[in-house]
Amino acid sequence: MNKPLLISLALFAFALIAASQVFFIVDETEQAIVLQLGQPVGDVNGPGLHTKIPVVQTVQYFDRRILSVDPAPEQVVISSVDIGPPQDEDDEESEGQSSIANVTGEPIILDTFARYKIVDPLQFLKTLRTISAANSRLENILNDATRAELGKTSLQQLLSPTRTQVMRDIQDRVNKATENDRLGIEIVDVRIVRADLTAELRTSTVRRMQSELKERATETRAKGEERALEIRSTAEKERTVLIAEAQRDASIIKGEGDKEAIRIYADAFNKDKEFYSFIRSMEAYRNTLADPDTQLILSPDSEFFKHFDEQ
Repeated sequence: MNKPLLISLALFAFALIAASQVFFIVDETEQAIVLQLGQPVGDVNGPGLHTKIPVVQTVQYFDRRILSVDPAPEQVVISSVDIGPPQDEDDEESEGQSSIANVTGEPIILDTFARYKIVDPLQFLKTLRTISAANSRLENILNDATRAELGKTSLQQLLSPTRTQVMRDIQDRVNKATENDRLGIEIVDVRIVRADLTAELRTSTVRRMQSELKERATETRAKGEERALEIRSTAEKERTVLIAEAQRDASIIKGEGDKEAIRIYADAFNKDKEFYSFIRSMEAYRNTLADPDTQLILSPDSEFFKHFDEQ
């Protein structure tokens, strides 16, 4: 290899090194700030090819995409824990109560995460500098905002459509805190992944629910027995009235029948007294002597046998 070629290659290599020190490329997913002796100079550089002063200036890159911070699950004290089926709507004593168990000021296990983006790289560089520092700071801010918001929120609300508004309120709190601290970032989303009772609270809540369910069952049975007694009393009263009315009507009908029978007997007696007496005697004989076991001890000249003497 001759000397001119070596010189050309050396010059080319030097040019490449010099170019790498002068020019820098910013990707579409990034934004960059030129630092001179550790201090930012110029504006934020967007995607494309840019220049800097070799050796004296360096480039700090920041991600322009949405980043995430995912704190570890932790215990959070919630305003109240409402668990259990709703009370009967027609129960006047339980009106306004939404559930069986209501536990106030108890901790729950809460798992949240947030999404954010760097909107002011210069300010971000001044206050946080690195993504790990930003995540650490945001975890503290997110935990504080979550505790403050859930201090006035019940578990029932977290498990209902109101959960969306709760997450939005937490996001607003975090954004307000980052603006006050001038961190150069914006929270774009906050989500509550999981909200569970602690093991101790779950056990005590189940026991409380069982106790209150038994109490409700006892109360319901008592009301049922009271209602059953009322129904039985009403039915017995109606039965007594119906029987009395039926007996009254029967007595009236029987009286009318006896009256009619007396009238018929009287008419028959007036038409032929002897024949009427004979018929009545025959009826008496039939009713009295129909049973072969019947024994009568009477005088031969008794009035009862007068028709036998005539024959």
